[in-house]
Amino acid sequence: MNRKNPFIEGMLSVGLLFALIFVTFYVPVVSILSIWFLPLPVMYEVSKNGLRRGLAILLAGIVFSLLLAGLIGGLVTVFFSILGFTMGLAIRFSKSVFAMLLSGSLVNCAVLILYLAVSVLLFGFNPIDAAKTAISRSVVSMLNQMGSILDQQTSGLIDFYKSQIDYLGYLAPALIVTVSFFYALIVELIHLPLLRRLHIVTPEWLPFRLWKVPKSVIWFYLAVLVVLLFGQLTEGSSLYIAVINIQFILDLLLAVQGFSFMFYFSYVKRIPAAVTIIVSVVAVIFSYLLQFVKILGIIDLGFNVRERLKKNN
Repeated sequence: MNRKNPFIEGMLSVGLLFALIFVTFYVPVVSILSIWFLPLPVMYEVSKNGLRRGLAILLAGIVFSLLLAGLIGGLVTVFFSILGFTMGLAIRFSKSVFAMLLSGSLVNCAVLILYLAVSVLLFGFNPIDAAKTAISRSVVSMLNQMGSILDQQTSGLIDFYKSQIDYLGYLAPALIVTVSFFYALIVELIHLPLLRRLHIVTPEWLPFRLWKVPKSVIWFYLAVLVVLLFGQLTEGSSLYIAVINIQFILDLLLAVQGFSFMFYFSYVKRIPAAVTIIVSVVAVIFSYLLQFVKILGIIDLGFNVRERLKKNN
C-alpha cells in the first residue's frame, strides 16, 4: 500500500485539477471562486512530493485545459499552475511567506509580460492600447450625451479625461506589477490554510501590524520626488514613464506601511480592530484619504514611531 499511495495521491491531484478546470470554464457562477483554487493540486504535489511530480501535474493540467477550453483556457491554466508550482517549491525549500510572495509575484510578472509580448508580436494585438481606446470611446460618448442634455460644451472635459487615460497607459508596467502581487497574495492567503489541513508544513504569516517595508523606500521616494519636481520631464518620454511607475509602486508600499502602523497603533492603544478595519476600508474607497495613510507610513518609517510607542507602553 505504501508504494500505491503516491500513485493514488497523484491521480487524486490530477482528478481535482481536471474538475477545477472544468468548473472554471463551464460553470460561470462557480468559476468566480474555482479559478482561485487552480494552483492547489500543483502546489500540493510540489510541496509534498517534489519537482517532478508537480511538473507532471502541471503538464497534465495544461494539456487538459487546451483540449477542453482551447487557447484561452490553456493560458489561464498556465498562469495559475505556474504560480502554484513556484509557491510549492518555496514551501518545499522552507522559505518564508514573504519569499513565497516575492517569488510568486515575479513569476506572475514574467508570465503576464510574456503573454503581452506574444499578443503584440504574433497577433498584432496590444491589450493596453485596446483598453485605452475602448475607455476613451466610452468616456467621449458619455460626455457628449451629457453635453447635449445640459446644452454645454464638453471639449475641455474630454481633453482632461483623455490625458488621464493616457496617464493610465503610461502606468501599465506598474499595474502589471500590482496585479501580479495581489494575485500571488490572494492565492497564498487561500492556499496556506488548506495545505496545513492536508498536513503540509507551511510558513506562518506575521500579524499585519508588524509588517514593515525597508527603510530605503523613503529615500527612493524622496529621490523620485526630486526628479519629478526638477527633472523637467517630457510627458511620454522613457524617463517620464519609468519615474511615474516607480512612484506608483513606492506610493503603494508607503500606503501598506501606513495601514500597518494604524493596526499597530490600535493594538497598542487597545482600540478595537473593527474600528481600524472600517477606517481602512473608508480610506480605500475614498482614494484621496490614501494620501494621509501614505503620510502616516512616511512618518512611521522616517521617525521609527513604533519604537517610541513601544517604549511609552
